[in-house]
Amino acid sequence: MPGGSGAKSTAFLSFSLVVILAGCATGPRLPEWAQEPARIVDEGYIVYLGDGLEADPNQAQFAAEGMAIQDLANECSFVPKRARIENHFMTRARGGFEAYATIAVNYDVCEEAQQTVQPAQIKALASAPFMEELKRYQEFIGNPPQQAPAGGASQGPPEPPTAMADDVDFFLARQYVAVQKENVILAPPGAYAPGSYETRTYLTRVTRVIRPMQAYYARHPRLRAAPTTWSTIEPRVRRRYPAAFKGPVRRVRLYRAPRRRWFRRRPLRPQYANRARRRF
Repeated sequence: MPGGSGAKSTAFLSFSLVVILAGCATGPRLPEWAQEPARIVDEGYIVYLGDGLEADPNQAQFAAEGMAIQDLANECSFVPKRARIENHFMTRARGGFEAYATIAVNYDVCEEAQQTVQPAQIKALASAPFMEELKRYQEFIGNPPQQAPAGGASQGPPEPPTAMADDVDFFLARQYVAVQKENVILAPPGAYAPGSYETRTYLTRVTRVIRPMQAYYARHPRLRAAPTTWSTIEPRVRRRYPAAFKGPVRRVRLYRAPRRRWFRRRPLRPQYANRARRRF
């Protein structure tokens, strides 16, 4: 029947239009690498995945790279020169733009960085551009590293307890060492000279933390079998040691479209101005 055939065609076209519009609304599909865990090992390389959701696309990409770089620095104690950014991806999301990025480093290079303690060797192995980007990311999320005062070594986060109770203390210790080395790398020329007071103070503080950290790592093989990342465990560290950070992490800034109002809009309360999204 002609009427029935026309009704079927109209229904089919309507269904197709709904499917197409639904596909456009969801945006491009995430690539496979963006759906991987935050840390994987691939052919001798450690690959870290970071993501960021911001109202501005450039800031979203910056947040994704910064998260991945900070996870690498926490495990390797700083970002070595042979680390490299491998992938980028961005899509529109509710609240702005969501970006993904990965950074990779050779497993042996990461271990070499972990075992490097002397300031001169650290500066020779570290990637200054990546460390500068890490500093800008820490300032972006509201937790910049504390710089060294004149004539002394930097404090950084509070020194972890010598007897580590669990993974929270262990990851805080790794971040403490990473911040100490970061300040060495970003220090002005001539700082941390061999035999200087700031070098001796730095070595004393770092050695005091590295020894119990290595002992805890040796007693818990699960840290090698199923390693996690700093961005995953960071919220637990913040809850236990709030003094270790200057403010709450700010990884997401909700986008609010402007509305036309006939009266002056009241400002948002501080607790609602910037809400954070947990990564896991």
